[in-house]
Amino acid sequence: MKKLLLILLCLPMIGFGQDFKMQEKMVTGVFELDSISKSELFTAINKWISINYNSANNVIQMSDKESGVIIIKGINEVSCKNIRKPMLPNFDIPECITIKFNHLIEISIKNNRFRIIYSIINVVGTVYNNDFFNCISFNGSNDKEISVFKESEDIILKSLFVGKKKREKCSLGIEPMFKELKNTLIKDIKQTMKSIEQSVKSNEDDDW
Repeated sequence: MKKLLLILLCLPMIGFGQDFKMQEKMVTGVFELDSISKSELFTAINKWISINYNSANNVIQMSDKESGVIIIKGINEVSCKNIRKPMLPNFDIPECITIKFNHLIEISIKNNRFRIIYSIINVVGTVYNNDFFNCISFNGSNDKEISVFKESEDIILKSLFVGKKKREKCSLGIEPMFKELKNTLIKDIKQTMKSIEQSVKSNEDDDW
């Protein structure tokens, strides 16, 4: 399956005039178009999936033309600074880490419009556990969960004989890290939605 990071690299910078609804780990966007049927939209969006994922058969969980519902599973990749690196300079750990998120995209299609509900489901293939995933919120800050994560990180660093001042410095970097992750994820999700919309519009104009 093609990673969202690769999709992002292929896109120009896009300004977002579209309104998006944010929930804790979900972004919803509704897109209105002129004079395009449900059937045409369904075909165009499936075409986008085939182009942007290595194997559409592997990622499509549901594709029902009659109901106008398409459900896709995939993976986001987001890079961020490794907050442990400055605390453990002599350890063989990278300065940046890549966090992978399983995502679910549900697309509902009607005549002249479609809705995308994009959710991140969990973290995969990372040194962090579910405490890390629980700290991410698209519509605010999960302060309680971040406090739990800080305590967990402090215990780990303490077991590695990292001094108190360094551990406190690490703790100060945790909240900005999650803010950066949140902003990057939201930007990637919006760009994916806009990419689908632009693909549909391009397909609509293609009359050769």
